[in-house]
Amino acid sequence: MKISGKIGRRIYIACGLLSLSLTVLYGTVAFRTGSFPNGQELLLFGFSIMSFCLSYLYPQFNVKDERSRKIREKGIYHSFFFIIAYMIIIMGLFQFNVIVINGYQTTCLLTTLTIITIFLSFVILSKRYK
Repeated sequence: MKISGKIGRRIYIACGLLSLSLTVLYGTVAFRTGSFPNGQELLLFGFSIMSFCLSYLYPQFNVKDERSRKIREKGIYHSFFFIIAYMIIIMGLFQFNVIVINGYQTTCLLTTLTIITIFLSFVILSKRYK
């Protein structure tokens, strides 16, 4: 079942707004209780960015052509190097005790950075290959 371009974009925007509102809600509660960041608000923020990026990319990714395949391939390729850089920077921050977070928060942080990097690289490359 194919969904039209306008409806598909609206679904992604609605999911992005819902995730963003939950991020603000969880972040506010966590900040007021003194336990910010817990981790789940970071993931929700990453999912909201992903939804907004997919709403922008929906008309292009809905069509399975050479251009959309090229955007996906190049986006993953470029994101790989940024993700490795994030890991190296976080290892250095742990080594010198600049940040003190637990394993769950670290995993959530790296997952959020990965999601944001991949989908923003898709958006940047889609503008480049127009």
